[in-house]
Amino acid sequence: MSRSTSVSAAVLLFATATGLSGCGNSKAPSKAAFAAALEPVVRDVFCHPIDVMRYEVEGETAGSGFPIVTSPEPTLAGPGSDGKAVAMLNGLAGVGLVTRTPFEKPARWSGSTNAFVRQPLISYAPTEKGAPYLHTVERKATNATVAVPSFCMAKGEVVDVVRWTEPTDFAGHRGSQVTYTYHGVDPIPVMPPAEQARMAEPKEATMPFELQSGGWRPMPR
Repeated sequence: MSRSTSVSAAVLLFATATGLSGCGNSKAPSKAAFAAALEPVVRDVFCHPIDVMRYEVEGETAGSGFPIVTSPEPTLAGPGSDGKAVAMLNGLAGVGLVTRTPFEKPARWSGSTNAFVRQPLISYAPTEKGAPYLHTVERKATNATVAVPSFCMAKGEVVDVVRWTEPTDFAGHRGSQVTYTYHGVDPIPVMPPAEQARMAEPKEATMPFELQSGGWRPMPR
């Protein structure tokens, strides 16, 4: 066997062995496995739903994300009727993170079966500058997961997986309690420096994990 053939065989053997080893340990609890599964959960931890009274425009498909169409003066009691979210959106429009477009069309409160009535409305949509801080976040509803327009003060990032409990079996499931630290990065530019510093400080949390066919995953809450 030539030297080059021997080297190629050795590389192939190493790659195969490494791959098999990785498959064999994919379900073992580890810092790397828990950190990877935590990333999508922690990413939106600093995001808050934008609670407004949405309106649907006649002839247009109503959506649950952006743009947000609402009335400048909601007349019904309900989510977002206190006007705080609209005031926030107006403030974000003032610093170029949101476009604010007033218009007038037949519309009705989203979810109602009332007749469409022509009325003044406002449409809010993230600008390119504001897109990292205003986007939809998957939230669990009663029977499904829905995309909710949200305002994110920063992007959440896993700092470290501190510890986890010894996996135990219960009711046919294998679980572990994972303690980790996280912090906020890339904060919204209008945030005061003191608040940015506070958000950048690591915070500790604990989350239950379950071993599934694809590895360890956070348990739904």
